[in-house]
Amino acid sequence: MQPIVSIIVPVYNPGRYFSRCLSSVAAQTFRDWECILVDDGSPDGSGALCDVCAEEDSRFRVIHQKNAGASAARNAGIAAARGEYLLMLDADDALSPIALETLLEVQRRFAGDFLFFSFTEDAARLAAPGQTPEVTAYRPEQAGELYNDAPFPTPWGKLFCAGQLRDTGLLFDTSLSCYEDRPFVLEYLRDFWVRNPEACCRLVKLPLYYYENGNENSLSKSDRSRLQPAFWEMFDRLLCLFWKEYGVPHTQLHTIVSEYLNTLLYGLWCTPKKERRAMMRRFYQSDAYRNLMDFFARNRHYETRYLPLRFHLTGLALALNQSRLGEKKLWWKLHWLGWYLLGGRWYRG
Repeated sequence: MQPIVSIIVPVYNPGRYFSRCLSSVAAQTFRDWECILVDDGSPDGSGALCDVCAEEDSRFRVIHQKNAGASAARNAGIAAARGEYLLMLDADDALSPIALETLLEVQRRFAGDFLFFSFTEDAARLAAPGQTPEVTAYRPEQAGELYNDAPFPTPWGKLFCAGQLRDTGLLFDTSLSCYEDRPFVLEYLRDFWVRNPEACCRLVKLPLYYYENGNENSLSKSDRSRLQPAFWEMFDRLLCLFWKEYGVPHTQLHTIVSEYLNTLLYGLWCTPKKERRAMMRRFYQSDAYRNLMDFFARNRHYETRYLPLRFHLTGLALALNQSRLGEKKLWWKLHWLGWYLLGGRWYRG
């Protein structure tokens, strides 16, 4: 029998957190689900725990594969899923017991809309039975607000329509070892609004997901951030889609632009020094760079790192980015200097 929801869990070194994850799935008040555990060659014995769990509850299904990364594991789960909806869950995180019940009730009320839902980093604050969520709607021109309000870049925190994924063949990009979730979510959203421009994204404002921020073995803690063109290309697609196609006001895009520059310059810092000049030369010659500079100039939208990048002062931009992470003395000195050099009238988010 086809389940309503398929929960996809990539499993690699979740350690002591994995039992909590499995228990949170088993405790769902909505019972018509399947959970696909994709053991991505985990060396910590988690694969055996997957098998035990599946023996005890047939709603758990297990896929064992050689280590190929989170993207390949999620893709294997998508291919195996039988549900009408898909929900991504990381193996060191957990769900509220009312997560599926709440999401499906909201989805029935707003058929055809794309649901996002809130998270917490405090397990004690996970939503409990009896709580009713506030639900906020977003149209394409409000996509910047959605990005700021919801867990947008992550694969978790969303209820995906399996039919849309099957129709488009959308999968995670296995060539990326970092930030692989952003292109997937962006392309899903773009296709969602192409199919039905009148539909809404809706944020269920109830902490239905617990994000574990203490697992040093998780993918988000690993240093795979060396700069590559895919990083600026994904942010360029995001910026152009929101700004040029959806008409999102530039004032709503400050977070996206800041993350764009954070990712670019942190990636450059992670890149060996002998490779940095050639990589940034590619960036300065790219359409993505021209689009970014056009965004700043047309909107008179100020960002501390704008002028160093505008004049190809890569070393200064990199120093500013490191200052942002430290005492911020250089950051604030050049922040105000740059703003006054531009006449003191540009928008500062």
